[in-house]
Amino acid sequence: MNLNDVRLFLRVVETNSFTAAAETLGIQKSTISRRIGQLEDDLGVRLLQRTTRKLKLTDEGQELFERCRPLIDELEQLPDLVSAHHSEPQGRLRITMPPEMGIFLMNDVISDFMRTYPKIQLELELSTRVVDLIEEGIDLALRVGHLDDSSLIARKIASITGGLYASPEYIKTHGTPNSPGELSKHSCLGRLSNSLNWAFDNWNNGAPVTINARLKANNLMFMRDMAVQGLGIARLPRAFCRGEVERGDLIQVLGEYHLPGTEVHALYPSRRHLSPKVRLFIDHLLSMLEDHPWMSDMQPASRPR
Repeated sequence: MNLNDVRLFLRVVETNSFTAAAETLGIQKSTISRRIGQLEDDLGVRLLQRTTRKLKLTDEGQELFERCRPLIDELEQLPDLVSAHHSEPQGRLRITMPPEMGIFLMNDVISDFMRTYPKIQLELELSTRVVDLIEEGIDLALRVGHLDDSSLIARKIASITGGLYASPEYIKTHGTPNSPGELSKHSCLGRLSNSLNWAFDNWNNGAPVTINARLKANNLMFMRDMAVQGLGIARLPRAFCRGEVERGDLIQVLGEYHLPGTEVHALYPSRRHLSPKVRLFIDHLLSMLEDHPWMSDMQPASRPR
């Protein structure tokens, strides 16, 4: 199997057109058609169903695309990766992430990364806004929770375990809920970006309960402080409340019911030509997460290869 023919096949699938693939590659449409025909002969299968108006992948074509896309990507990245091993990484790296992540999780990671790679200049934006990576020239974004569909490449970094917390004052005044179904009778603190329905993995077959969100905010630190002030039951990352629980400022409620984990993803504009600095940072992040104090409340993803 000729890898150059595989590259042509991938480009045709990505552009959904022989003509568009030929224009982007600067070669004749007939050449692409002939080469993909040769690839099909080499494999002994039909990869594309061609009509005058559209292309459709066969099952074999779909499998070849899904298996070969990451392999070809890694082959194309090898020159940069090999060069990176022979020179000290340097240059600017621009990253965006939520404020809480930067303050409570990434401070150790960032400082250790900068000590390890002293020639890299880091520009870090701690913001809740969804930054347009391509338009604003951002190399990497770390985002928590649901991801909107986009052309960005997303790599799972970890999953954060959450819990429900309230102050002793609130519990004394309003009582402790005995099941998730009783949350609708309590004052709850919700996030602006999240649904008012809280689901539990081991309750009511995962069906959600609608909460009474007396207060909604877009900052976990503020929500935690409001829970300490006795304003209601807040859904927060377990590690985020560890100090408050140890001091007795917060009490976990309904701890036997498991909230779904919240995923953390690294996003970057393109898998192809991934900057060695971005790859270094992701590798460094995953390495440090293995020993991070939060790890009892997080499950890290596997490292990028």
